[in-house]
Parts: sequence; structure tokens; C-alpha cells
Amino acid sequence: MKTTAGLWIDHKKAMIVVVTDKGEKIKLVMSKVEKQPGRSGVVRTTTPYEQQVLADDSLERVFMGHLNIYYNAVISCIRDAEAVLIFGPGEAKGELKNVSRETSSVYAS
Repeated sequence: MKTTAGLWIDHKKAMIVVVTDKGEKIKLVMSKVEKQPGRSGVVRTTTPYEQQVLADDSLERVFMGHLNIYYNAVISCIRDAEAVLIFGPGEAKGELKNVSRETSSVYAS
């Protein structure tokens, strides 16, 4: 049985259409991340520049950690597809591509 999928994705949600010989299924995966977090506190260091860099690094790691959980949920929905068309606005397509290369054989184009 041939399985293909279409995936529209951004940082908030993913709309997935999986088509098989038996029909199609539509799935919606919602992200718990609404937007990239802003600075909530400052780490004490010797210069203001170092404070900004350390705070930005920490927030970015948290943000990407939440996105990776979301991307793994999306990958699990399309894992069995022989072909996947991935589209949508922004950077989510490329980020999903990077995560999928590490965890499965699904690639964005």
C-alpha cells in the first residue's frame, strides 16, 4: 500500500494530510510554543554584552527544546509515508528537516 503525505507547518501548528489506498486522513498537531520568548531575567556577568548573550542563549535553548518536541510529534505522524510534500511560511520547514534527518528518513524540500 502506497502512503503519501502533505504537510503545512509553522511554529504554531501543523496540518497533515495522509493519503493511502484506503483513503485520506487529516491530522492537526498544535505546538505549545506561541512565540519565541523574550528576556525575563539577566544573568550576572562582568559586562552588559555578556549578560545579553547568556540570556539569549538560554532562552533559545528552551525555545528550541519545545519546538523539537513538537517536530517529533509531527514526524511520528508522517513516518510511514513514502513521499512527503512539506510547505508553509517561515523557518519551521527547515527546522523540521534538520530534526527529521537526525531521527528518521523524512526530508523537507
